This record gives sequence, C-alpha cells and structure tokens, in this order.
Amino acid sequence: SRQPEVAGIAAAVSGSFFTLLATLVLSFPIGVAAAVYLEEFAPKSRLTDLIEVNINNLAAVPSIVFGLLGLAVFIQFFGVPRSTPLVGGLVLALMTLPTIIVASRAALQSVPPSIRDAALALGASRMQTVGHHVLPLAMSGVLTGTIIGMARALGETAPLLMIGMVAFIVDIPKGPLDPATVLPVQIYLWADAAERAYVEKSSAAIMVLLVFLLLMNLTAILLRRRFEQRW
Repeated sequence: SRQPEVAGIAAAVSGSFFTLLATLVLSFPIGVAAAVYLEEFAPKSRLTDLIEVNINNLAAVPSIVFGLLGLAVFIQFFGVPRSTPLVGGLVLALMTLPTIIVASRAALQSVPPSIRDAALALGASRMQTVGHHVLPLAMSGVLTGTIIGMARALGETAPLLMIGMVAFIVDIPKGPLDPATVLPVQIYLWADAAERAYVEKSSAAIMVLLVFLLLMNLTAILLRRRFEQRW
C-alpha cells in the first residue's frame, strides 16, 4: 500500500518465497551435477582447470553483474516476464551456482578414497559408487553449502533491481509468473521513501529478514553437526 499505516510485507515475503523456490529448483540439481562431474568423472586437462578457475572467479563477481546479465539475456533475449519470481530465480540461480559447486566439491573431496575403492572392488560401476556411496556421505556438506547460498540469495537486492522487481506491487503473488517484489527490495523502497512512517516499517522488515537469515544459517550449522562424518 502507498499508505504507511496499512502497508505490510506479506507480498514481499510471498515474492521472496517463490523467488527462492525457483532459485533452489534451478541451482541445486545443476550445481550438484556439475560438482559430481568435475570431481568424480572429468579427466584432468587444461579445459577442466580453466572451468575450475572460472567457477571460483564467478563466486567473486559483483551481484549487479548478474542482474545486468539477466536483463540482457532472460528478459530482452528470451522474453521472460519482467518483475516475476521466475526471472528473479534465474538470476539468483546463476549467482548461487558457484557457491553450491564449490561447497559440493569440497564435500565430495572429504569422502575418503577407500570408500570408492571398496565399492569398485565389489563390482560397483563408477556411477553406482558415486550415487550409492560417495554422494550420500557428502550430502551434509552439499546441503550446508546450498543453504548458505540460498541465504545469500535471500539478502540480495542489486540484481533484482536490474530486472524490474523494484516496481510497486499491490497484490500478493500466487505463483512464479505473477508480478512480485522481494523483502530486501521492499526494505530499500521504504528506506528511500519520503514519509517518516516508512522508517519504522523498514526497521521491522529488516528484523524479519535477519530472523530468516539467522534461521537458515542455524539450519546449515545443525545439518553439518548432525550428519558430519569423521574419518
């Protein structure tokens, strides 16, 4: 609402949920599959070394660059609707992929080679060894890295501003193709508003966002402690 007395964060929370859901659905399977391939199947060559260096470099790219990429590729080239959780999820998935890949590779590297050797000695194929033994043992680290990546995506503002999620949204989004905004963008808009009453609204929204971030990071810590294997 444009009236601070009745303005709320329900639409922003709903938009954040659908955006994070799209980000998770897109980034998790691709990131884990890429990590498994690079760590378990890819032969050592200059090409794989180049890919590894680029993945590590992408993790340090400013988030607004991904917003510009999403504006040029997803919106202008592919015609994905502007200011929707789908295009937001696509942009945040690109930004989150390096984090998930790096964390997943580290989790796979933590599994002792003896596990692989024992499975192969018993007649399991390379794919069966990874799918039935290595990946389940590394899943705690994979999930931890994924949650940390999602927490970073939840707090992002700059890339979403570039793809039009700064627009004024009245209705609560019901799906990934409805116009939406997210909680960090809503905080940015209220903090920049001329009316003094929006300052209190932005402060409350910041506290809600911090609670979500703390819960996600706490979940990552508990998952690591609960399922961490000591070799």
